Amino acid sequence: MSDKRILAKIKKLMAMVERGNAHESANAMKKVQALMAEFQLSSEDVALSDIDTAKVKAANSSERQPKWSNLLASVVKGAFGVEVIFSRRCLMGHATAQVMFVGPADRVEIAGYVYTVLARQLKAARSEYIATLNKRLKTSTKTARADLFCEGWCYGVWEKVTALVPTEQETQLVAQYMEKNHPNLATGKTREAKATVRDQSASFHGWVAAKDVELNAGVSGQEKKKLGVA
Repeated sequence: MSDKRILAKIKKLMAMVERGNAHESANAMKKVQALMAEFQLSSEDVALSDIDTAKVKAANSSERQPKWSNLLASVVKGAFGVEVIFSRRCLMGHATAQVMFVGPADRVEIAGYVYTVLARQLKAARSEYIATLNKRLKTSTKTARADLFCEGWCYGVWEKVTALVPTEQETQLVAQYMEKNHPNLATGKTREAKATVRDQSASFHGWVAAKDVELNAGVSGQEKKKLGVA
């Protein structure tokens, strides 16, 4: 039996302890204690089982993430009240960037899903914007303007978000989870767009392009449909 299944069983038994009669509660508690002893689980392990992670491919694969990539993750972080970690994974000699959301199990799954949908929408909007630029522009200028466009797009989506503030208990559990499972995290540095004053309007174009984006902190099929997914 996997750890997750064991912890799920213990949580069900704990629910019986709370809502059952005296006899049922006593039996459920004995089973809880037996399982925790058999699998060497602590009360902290049980509490932290409410916290989970969801890993998805980052919108940008660079080792040093551009500012807009961090903004996109922050939009989802704020919408679902979760924490976010950027990491790199090497598979068969090919390195890819990942985004991991940490928080209540029911929210990290949809947070990862929404991030993936938004990343796809942003990439499409970025490509469309680049296609409108003068072909004579240097590649570096196009990249700078496209980065600013993406920043503006993220700010535009951010304005649509009603931040979900986690409860004090959730915040404490996430902090415990991070300390236990990711104690040596380092603060990453983002890459600023190498733009000039003449490029700044690109950010406004991105903000305007985000006007049709809908972001809903829900898990139903209807909510997914609003995000442009069948």
